[in-house]
This record gives sequence, C-alpha cells and structure tokens, in this order.
Amino acid sequence: MSRDLAIQKALQYLADNEIPLPAELHLQLETKGYLKSFKRNSSKQAESIEEANATYHDVITESLISYFEGGSVGSSRNDFKQAVITAFSDTFDLGWIDGGQELPLEEDELSWLEARINQEFGFIDMLFQEAKELRKEEDFDYFEWVTQRADGYTRMLAEIYNQAKLRAVDDQMVTFDGDDGEESCETCQSLKGKRHKISWFVKRNYVPPYGIGLQCARGGHCQHHLYDDEGNEITI
Repeated sequence: MSRDLAIQKALQYLADNEIPLPAELHLQLETKGYLKSFKRNSSKQAESIEEANATYHDVITESLISYFEGGSVGSSRNDFKQAVITAFSDTFDLGWIDGGQELPLEEDELSWLEARINQEFGFIDMLFQEAKELRKEEDFDYFEWVTQRADGYTRMLAEIYNQAKLRAVDDQMVTFDGDDGEESCETCQSLKGKRHKISWFVKRNYVPPYGIGLQCARGGHCQHHLYDDEGNEITI
C-alpha cells in the first residue's frame, strides 16, 4: 500500500469515528493537501472572514448547547476544538493571501498558528470546566451564556486574520492608534501613538484589537488598530 493511500485510509477511519487530529498534525497534513476531503461536516474552506465567522459561531453554539442538553463533555469539547482548527486555519490562509503571499504557509507561520491553536485549546478546556459547574445549577439560562461565549470566541478570528496579513508584509511601518472604546487597558495606553515596523507588533502579539499580548484582548473593549503612514487602517 502506498504512503498516500495509507494516510487517506487512516484519515477516513478518524473521520468516520469522529476522532480529532492534534492541531500540529492537522496543519501539516492540510498544507500537503491530504485534508481536502475530510473536513468535519463536509465543510468547504471559508472564502471570506465573514463566512469563517458565521460557520465558527454556529459550531461553537451547537457544541455548547449540545453539552447543556445532555451531551457528553468529550464529544462537545472535541467538536469545538475541531472547529478551532478549521476556523483558525481558514482565517490565517485568508489573511496570508490578502497580505500578498501564496500558500502553502511557511514554517514560521505554521509554528505560530500551531501554538495559537493549542493556546485556544487550553481556553476551551477551562470553558468546559465552567460549563460543567453551570450545568449542575437548576434552571440555569444557558442559552444567553452560550451566545455570549460564542460571540467572544468568534471575535478572536480577527486576531488570526490580522496576524497572518501582517506577517505577510512585516517590514512596513505602522502606528498603533484609534478609539479607547468602553475601556482602555494599560498595554494599549502605553502603545497608543507608537510607530514601529509591523514585525515589532507581531512579535509581541500586540496586534489590535484582539492581540493576545494585549490585556484587553479577549474582552475586545478597546477599539484600536494599526494604521499606515497615510492613515489607512490595516487591521480589522
């Protein structure tokens, strides 16, 4: 049996039994074209950030509601994590292409994406620990809680897109600026008005509005962006 056929058979077995791939293996196989036929729920690659957002939000909502309505934590959590891999991969690809680069991704970009996905997995593990305790509460209104969490996790795709797009053009000079919004964290206040190469912000995960290095990252209360020297907003 050839190597390619063996890989395809193994992937088919995992897909049939709903066994998730580790993030690192998923990304490596995807860059080599092995996963085109095996995306969960037969989903095609998102063609826009709006499409990626909508699909990701739906899967997050479905996985959490399924758990609160009696589903197993393992199955619901795995569905969520699989959605992370697909959404983050699709969104990073979109940003990389919009930044003027071609696929496949380079090793440095793959390494960053793998680490970021695994970090999100850690957040999801903590989320399901919280959900486990909330499910014990009688008459808990889980739908509002689920909607808020789906909104919050979906917003993080902006960070993924921005990281990819900026990594594609990392030698450009940009300025951190914009509105403070409802709140403004200490990190954003220290960066406001600062002008550096894109790579400076990317290396430190200071890409607004949801860069994971910003204190306000997951809340998204600040409304800052990076601007080029003509005043054009280059992050979403």
